[in-house]
Amino acid sequence: MTLAAALSAAILVYLVVGLLVGVRPEWESRRVSAPSRAERLATWLEQADAHITRRSLGLVVMMSAAVPAAMVLVSTGVASLGLMVGLLGACAPIVVLDRRRVANRRVRRAAWPDALRDLATRLRSGASMHAALTELGRLGPAPLRPSFARYETLAAALDHRVALETIGNELADPLTDRIVEVLLVAFDQGSRVVVDVLEELAASTVRDLALTTDIETAQLETKLEARSAAVLPFVVLGLLCLGSEGYRNFYASGRGTLVIVFGFVMSLVGVVLVDRLGRIEVEPRILRAGGGQR
Repeated sequence: MTLAAALSAAILVYLVVGLLVGVRPEWESRRVSAPSRAERLATWLEQADAHITRRSLGLVVMMSAAVPAAMVLVSTGVASLGLMVGLLGACAPIVVLDRRRVANRRVRRAAWPDALRDLATRLRSGASMHAALTELGRLGPAPLRPSFARYETLAAALDHRVALETIGNELADPLTDRIVEVLLVAFDQGSRVVVDVLEELAASTVRDLALTTDIETAQLETKLEARSAAVLPFVVLGLLCLGSEGYRNFYASGRGTLVIVFGFVMSLVGVVLVDRLGRIEVEPRILRAGGGQR
C-alpha cells in the first residue's frame, strides 16, 4: 500500500512538473524521437540561461530530492513525509529554471519597444536594414544584444533571411516571430514601407506589457496565499512528529502514510488549480521562423 501511494504521488509530481515546464507527456513513445526531446530540453535550458548539460540537471534534481528527504527522514523517522519532501525537492530546480526562463522572456519582450524605435530611427535617417540590425547587435538594448550580435556573422556566412530566422528560433517568442516577419518584408519591399509599422508595433507592445504586469500584480497575493496554505500543514506535521512520539508512530504506519499522501495530493492539486485558473494565456507561435516546430 505504501509503495502504491508513493508511486501515485511520483506520477502526479511528474505530470505537474510537465505542466510547469510546458512539455506534455507523450504516452506513445514511438511518435516521439529521442533527439526531439533532447533538442527541446536543450532549448529550454538555453532560454533559462542554465549553462549545464542534461546529465548535470539530472544530478541536481536527484540531489535536491535526496538531501531534504534524508534530513526529514532522520529527524522525524516518518518515511512517507520524507518521500513527499523529496518529491518537492526534485521539483524545485525545474520550477526555478522555468521561472528564470519566463523572467528572461519577459525582460526580452520589455526590451523590444526600445529596439523597434531604434530600428525605426536608423531607417528614417537613411540607414539600410542590414546596417540597422548590425548596430542593434552592438548598441541595442542589453537583453537583445547577445542575440543580434550574431546577425552580422550569420548574414555574411548565409543570408539575412536565415540570420533573422535563426535569431527568431533562438528567442522562441511569438512577438519576436512577428517582428522577424516585418523585418523580412522590409528587406523585400524596402525599409521605408515598415517604419510606421515598427513604431506602431512598439506602442502596442508597451500596452500589452503594461496590461500583463497589472494582471500579474493583482494575482500575486492570491497565489502566495495558495502556496502558503499548501505548505504550512506539512511544516506543522513535521514539528508535531519531532515533538511527539505518538504522532511519529501514527504517521510512520500504513494509515498515517495514506493520510500524508492524500493530503499531499490534495495540496498539490489545489496549487495546480490556482495556477491554471490564474494563468495568463501565452500567445502561440503561429509565425514560426522558417516554419519549423519548436
